Amino acid sequence: MKKIAFLCLTSLLFIGCKKGGEGFLLRESDATKSKTALVILNDHAKNAQQFKTVTLQGTAQYKDEFENRKVGIEILIEKDKQIQINIRYADIPIFKALVTPENLQYYNKLNETAFEGGFDILTQFVGTDINFNRLQNLLLGQVLDSQNTKEFVATIEKGLHKVQSVEQEELQSTYFFEDENSLLKKEAIEERDSNRKVTISYPGYQKFKHFIVPTELNIVAEEGEKTLNLAIHYRKVSFNEDLRLNYSVPKGYKMINL
Repeated sequence: MKKIAFLCLTSLLFIGCKKGGEGFLLRESDATKSKTALVILNDHAKNAQQFKTVTLQGTAQYKDEFENRKVGIEILIEKDKQIQINIRYADIPIFKALVTPENLQYYNKLNETAFEGGFDILTQFVGTDINFNRLQNLLLGQVLDSQNTKEFVATIEKGLHKVQSVEQEELQSTYFFEDENSLLKKEAIEERDSNRKVTISYPGYQKFKHFIVPTELNIVAEEGEKTLNLAIHYRKVSFNEDLRLNYSVPKGYKMINL
């Protein structure tokens, strides 16, 4: 049951969008001419979403050497304030989580347990530091640290603009962008002093009026010989609608520490 809880928490990192209202696929193009890292990152920043609320609905799939599970997922975001995640298994509600800039909490109906605490649970499971802003950026196809002040260098690799920090630090992030709109296609995060690596990829993007969301998001987390795969495929996306955010732990649930 613990793995289902982990799945529910990490599912909010990965998006896929097949159908959704008035959306249409954005055109992408290969990188053939060099650009500076500053130009690429500034063009990418223009894709940042200016919204009040967004609802994302679809399915999430978790796979490792022991399990292969698929669940229904609904993500409700009030920008910069809170994210609520509702999980269904076999069309039955089993899990609800609430994420704010201050903390993370959830309850699991399968074993009637609840948790409230920091982001360490996600950081340990996913393999890279996670906080509210990083989650929000990941959901919308933005680089993890949108306000990064490091010095970067840009090259072209396999038809994509590759942007990497000049300084070789313990935690190294590498970004890959397509050329047309500087959409983020892949982000690789590697811990040099440990055997951990996380790769997040966005195969495509879809535009709803002036809002852009990934069409699919996949993650591969590697630690030693262990590999974890997560993916989400969205069926419906809507912006700036009234949200019904309600989180309350049912009576009798046991609080746990992780």
